[in-house]
Amino acid sequence: MTAHLVIDKNTDVAFIDVTEAAENAVIRVMSVSDLLGLKSEITARFDAQNGTLLGLTIEDYSAFRREITMKYMAFRIGKIIDLLICSVKASLLQGSQKSHELALTS
Repeated sequence: MTAHLVIDKNTDVAFIDVTEAAENAVIRVMSVSDLLGLKSEITARFDAQNGTLLGLTIEDYSAFRREITMKYMAFRIGKIIDLLICSVKASLLQGSQKSHELALTS
């Protein structure tokens, strides 16, 4: 599945779906704004059981667009969202590997 962006114009919240959750999914939500170095509020939905990024939620999407446009002037919004997804996936993968290493040494 490719990333699918939906913007709720009434609330100015963007939902980016990356993949569907597996039946045995243990879904967690965490803020990834600091991880991405952005002031905008961005949360990631991920499957802790399978280590899969399910999607992102961006609050105040208009402010987010202004922020990333200024920060990444050379990129189009679609490419920026792809970069955000890749960054969050990599971070979640590293976190799950560290947890697995800790469990093996315990």
